[in-house]
Amino acid sequence: MIISIIIQCLFIRKLTVSPRPRNEERHPDLQTAIKETAWRQISQSGAASLNLRAIARELNITAPSIYNYFPNRDALVTALIVDAFSSFADALQASITSIPEQEH
Repeated sequence: MIISIIIQCLFIRKLTVSPRPRNEERHPDLQTAIKETAWRQISQSGAASLNLRAIARELNITAPSIYNYFPNRDALVTALIVDAFSSFADALQASITSIPEQEH
């Protein structure tokens, strides 16, 4: 009898509790959100204080979720460096393109 009641309660609870939203639902592009949060953290406290747990806390995700996108802190820093150099290269290319051909 008691087991039957427990099973019924569990079944009812399973039907009435809404599931926790998946990370993709909260942050459609979580990798970009992680990088943006990391840049913000670096600008506020410096690169030495970059902290994956603080990033996770700010994004309202679990710290292990970050490891689905970056295996460790160094990988995140490397991705930030690559993005910075890519952005610099794009800006440099745009400035070169804007110079008239005769002035090259």
